[in-house]
Amino acid sequence: MAAAIKKNDHFNGNKGQLWLNGKEILTVEKVKVVRKPKYEEVPDGKTGGVRRVEVGHTIEFSGTFVYSGKEDLDLFNVSEEIDGIVANTNMSGNVTKRLKLIDMTFDEETLIDFENGKVQRIELSGQAAEMQWLQEK
Repeated sequence: MAAAIKKNDHFNGNKGQLWLNGKEILTVEKVKVVRKPKYEEVPDGKTGGVRRVEVGHTIEFSGTFVYSGKEDLDLFNVSEEIDGIVANTNMSGNVTKRLKLIDMTFDEETLIDFENGKVQRIELSGQAAEMQWLQEK
């Protein structure tokens, strides 16, 4: 029988971190990184049907952080490669996962976005050319 998992061994998002080009974004609310396979349909000689074959993948990310106005992020400077590191630590602090996103591109840039009585949040989304696990446990 598998050992019981303690509640504080779960990942709950309270200890997530994000760095962009070596600068930590301190007010991260959420970050998501997804690897999406790309498929091509090819004829299946055995069944006469079609089989999906993986021909590559994309790495997509999205995130939200509270904007303080102090962030010095030039994410749309096309003359330099932008890298990011996403880290998440479980509640007890004994397991951390760190993922490096290499050569990131962003889909849009929020210049101003406000609503009366609401804290401004910046949403980022885009793709990375590659990813590399820096720490998985």
